[in-house]
Order: sequence, then C-alpha cells, then structure tokens
Amino acid sequence: MSLQASDPLFTRSSNPADLLPLSRGSSSGSSPVRQFPNSGQAPPELLQIIRQKQITSLYQPIVDLCTGNILGYEALSRGPADSPFQMPQPLFAAATKHNQLLALEQVCREIAVTNFHPPTPDYMLFLNMNADVIHDPHFKAGFTREILGRQNISPASVVFEITERTAIDDFESFCRSLQHYRQQGYQIAIDDAGAGYSSLQAISEIKPDYIKLDKSIVASVHQSPLKQSILESMVKLARIINSKIIAEGVELEEELSYLVRNGIHYAQGYLLARPQFPLSSIPQEVKDLIVANIICKSPVSEPLPNMALGETIGHIAHEAPALSPTLPVKDAETMFTAHQVNGLVVTNARHEPVGLLMKDKLYYQLGTKYGVSLYHHRPVELVMDKSPLVVNADLPLEAVSQMAMNRDEYNLYDLIVVVRNGRYYGAVSVMTLLNTITNLQIRRAHNSNPLTGLPGNLVIEDRLKNLLISQQPFAVFYIDLDNFKAYNDKYGFERGDQVLLLTSQVLSQCIAHTGQGTTFLGHIGGDDFVIITAPGNVQTMGDAIIQRFDKEILSMYQEEDLDRGYITVKNRRDEVEQFPLISISLAVASTQVRSFDNFLAVGEVLAELKKLAKKRSGSCLVIDRRGKCTS
Repeated sequence: MSLQASDPLFTRSSNPADLLPLSRGSSSGSSPVRQFPNSGQAPPELLQIIRQKQITSLYQPIVDLCTGNILGYEALSRGPADSPFQMPQPLFAAATKHNQLLALEQVCREIAVTNFHPPTPDYMLFLNMNADVIHDPHFKAGFTREILGRQNISPASVVFEITERTAIDDFESFCRSLQHYRQQGYQIAIDDAGAGYSSLQAISEIKPDYIKLDKSIVASVHQSPLKQSILESMVKLARIINSKIIAEGVELEEELSYLVRNGIHYAQGYLLARPQFPLSSIPQEVKDLIVANIICKSPVSEPLPNMALGETIGHIAHEAPALSPTLPVKDAETMFTAHQVNGLVVTNARHEPVGLLMKDKLYYQLGTKYGVSLYHHRPVELVMDKSPLVVNADLPLEAVSQMAMNRDEYNLYDLIVVVRNGRYYGAVSVMTLLNTITNLQIRRAHNSNPLTGLPGNLVIEDRLKNLLISQQPFAVFYIDLDNFKAYNDKYGFERGDQVLLLTSQVLSQCIAHTGQGTTFLGHIGGDDFVIITAPGNVQTMGDAIIQRFDKEILSMYQEEDLDRGYITVKNRRDEVEQFPLISISLAVASTQVRSFDNFLAVGEVLAELKKLAKKRSGSCLVIDRRGKCTS
C-alpha cells in the first residue's frame, strides 16, 4: 500500500477525537465519523483517554557524543497517573488489541508536537511510530503537517522511530510508504535494534538515518567483550549505509566513556537525563565527562588513545568584533569592511554570545531575489546563525577540533566562538585551529616515546614551564613500576614492552574517567610516566590508577606465577631470587602545598616522594601535603 497525498501521516481525520464513536447528540460538536471495528468492546477508560486526549508527553534528550550538546528529544507518552494505562506498554497493547492503535498514536503525536518548545528550532524531535499502523486501511494524509505547521516545526526536524520489536511482514510495501515520509523531509530511525525481530533485515531494507541500539546491548558494554564486538559491528554497518548510532539506556559513567571513545554518535539514558516536562538539560558534570573522553576518542581497533597536546582553545582565540542582535544588517555589512574579518559574533547585553554572522552567508542571503530589500534595514538576529559552536576557553584543542569537524558541512568553516565564565572571550577560525594542532603534533612527534607515542621530556618540561609562568595551579604525578626489571628478566623485553603499553592505556583510561580536558600524560622513558592535572583530581585519580592497574597487570603473568604470587629470577650471582608481582608507585607534588621557582624544583620534590613510595610494598600513592610526605 502506498500513500497518495503529499504529507504521509496516517490519519482518518484532522481531529483525533473524531476517530472514536460519538454518541448521538454529543456535545463535542464533531461530525459523525467512521466507527472502529470492535471499538465498543474496548475498555471505556481507554476510549476516554483517546477522546479527551489524556496523554502526557515527557521528553528525554539525545546527546551528541562528538560535542556534548543536545541533538534533540524523544517524546515519550504516558497515560493518566494512577491508571492501569499510565505506562506505554499496557496502553499501546490495549489499543492494538481493540483496534485503537492509530487513534492513540495520533493523540500521542499531537500532544508531543504541541508541547514541544525547544529553546531554538535546531533541536530534533523523535516520535515513535508502530509499524503495525501501516496495515490500517483507514488513513489519510495531512495531520502531521498541520500540527507541525502550527508549531513552526519543519519536517526536517522530525525523526519517526520505527519500533523494532514489531515484525514487519512486507518490507517492500513498508519501505515504499516510508519513502513518502522521506520525500517530505522527515527522517527515520530503527528503534530497539538488537532486541526485536529481524534487526539486520530491517536495517538493511529501510536504511534508517538513525539506528537506536537497545539498552540490553549498552548495559555494561565496558565489561563485555561480546557486546563490544556487537557495537563495533554496528558502527561499521552504520558507516556503510550512512547512518548514525544512538545508544539507549546509558546509566553508568563507564558505559558513557566507552561509547564516546569508541565512535558512537549519540546517547540517551538516565545518566544524561530522565524523561521529563518541560525540557531538561544535561548536567555539567556529564558534559565534562563527554569532553574528557572526546580527546581519547579513537576507532575500536586503536590500542592507545591520542593524549592532550597541552594547549587550550583560549590560548589561540582572537577578539573578533561583536555586535548587538538589534543592529541593522547594513551596519553589520559596514563592520565586515571596516575590520577586514570573515565573521562577527553577536552578543547580548550581558556580553554572552547568542549568534554568529559569517560574511559569505550574509552576502548569499542578500544576493537572493529581494534579499537586500528584505534584510538590509532589519536586525541581524533575522539572518544570524542562532546555534554557532560555542566552547569554553579551557577546553583542549583536540576536543574543540572534534566538535568543529563534526559540524554540518554548511557550517564546517564557521568561526568557533570562545567563552570564559559564560561571557564572550574571542573567536578562532578552523584554519588557525588546525594549523596550531599540526605544529604541536609535529613538535610532539619529534620528542615522543617510540613505544607508547606519548610526549617525552622536552614536551613535559615545556608544559611545566608554561604552567609556572601563567601561575596556574597544578599537580604532578611521577609514576614508576615496581619489580619491572625482574619481570623483563623472566618474561623478556617484548613482554616487558607490552606491560609498558598496558600501563599507558591504564593511565589514559583513568584520565578519561577522572581527569579534566587539560590533563596531560607524558612518558619520561622506561617505566617512568608523568601526569599533570588539576590539584583537585589527585586522590580520585590516584585511587583509580591503582585499582585498575592492579587488576589489569594480572593478565600479563602465567597462571603458575599468579598462583604463587611471585616470580623467581636468577640474579647476577646466579642465585634464584623471589620478586613480587609488578605494582605501581605514584608520587604527587602540588602547587596547593608549596610554590616552585622552576620546573627543576618540581623534579626534586618528586624524587624525594618517589623514594618514600618505593619503600612501601605493593601499589601505593604518596602525596606531598603541606611540605610533609604522607600516604
């Protein structure tokens, strides 16, 4: 079956209440309508819910894991509170049983669209659609377009989610019907992928714009090699069909971190925000976690994430001219000429960025038919980009680069707006950003450890010098492995190199979970590493490193050595000697405790702390507190 009208929403009437049988003389004022088969057998409470539109829409955000920003919201329908039909499963099951599914879906859709009031029109609205409605013989077009029009929502901002828990019997007919949706600008998502019927067939036949992974796959994915393999396969499949992955049911920080680092496009779940009305935002600590993992993002096959270069976007920001949103477009055009710039940042009275005006896009609009007469004397807020990329000045260059290059192609080369404490601080062009990153990477490559690829001594010294000059607070971890030489003697240098790689991975993973975006990891050489981070991260990060290392290092030993709890190695006198398993010692110096005249003074304090740490058995954390070494 194919749709004949231009707007492909299944409906019998523009008023969902008309879909129910009305008694003669009803006060609703509606015209008589077609009776539903078996509608009289439906529970009266169900009919009342549909007739009186007793549906509440809650909205759960879907977050872009390339930027930490909200992509859009999924509308989730609820029946009346304290009713057997409050939750969607019994509500829709009853509607399906009594041939009221289409009527109920229309009510839910109308409520969802009518109550959707995003702060800007750029947010997507995800609406659920049961595949069974396509078999209903009573529908006509027009309802969705009408309610979207009343709310000034473009069809391009709407994604229909096809629940994958329902079997689709006739893919050819179903795909033809979906094509009508797509021709009008709507997008399509497959919901519950991995938990329903014929997942791979549905994805390959429909070729959805979004694939929503079921929460059963996402739950504890960081601990399940099998789920990780499924996830990797889904990412590859999505790339082939030009689709995007949305991970549902994210509840743990570890799950979110794994998803970000391994190329998942979007996420949804209680960790990010619960469904609610009005629209909710994302907690700052969750956005910080996403940004921290963006710098460690890599394909699943890469063993070691790329670590921070040590520069923030604020260091390279320049003060692009700012203007008021009420300034006439003709005056903005004069500013472009006077300042010889390609972009102008639009700020409000509090000096907060509210938009961006790019020269090429302005001239494109003015060059259209009637463009000058329409806009030249009107305020710039009518032609500005109301959702530019706005980043905090303290974000590392790598994180900003990920965000910038994941923008739509139309906005790819727009200025990046930089803020500090919420106020406009400056702007950065994409060219400046990429050139800076390239130069820093070249310098780091010349002084990187050949095994781990981490920056070496010169870069570490530069990092400390810059922090001391800028008088920014910092803490330095000096990290050393205990009994590493004995391990090399027993297992060989190749296995020893694997231990060093494992250590670098453990450190980078703990930085992603507990550090900030500017946390720096370096490799001095051998089994010595350095972490430079914020003072407030010390205890949490140190504990995390020890816990993860002590667990991961066990995989590097033979079972018989693990059973004994030590290894036996011949010393230089050809005597057999026992050595404990490798442990990790952490020594930490911080500007919270003492000031440093130069980076050499930092090294001297760390050397003292390291001696104390090495005297203790097993993994340990020694922190310099108020000039005294404590652990």
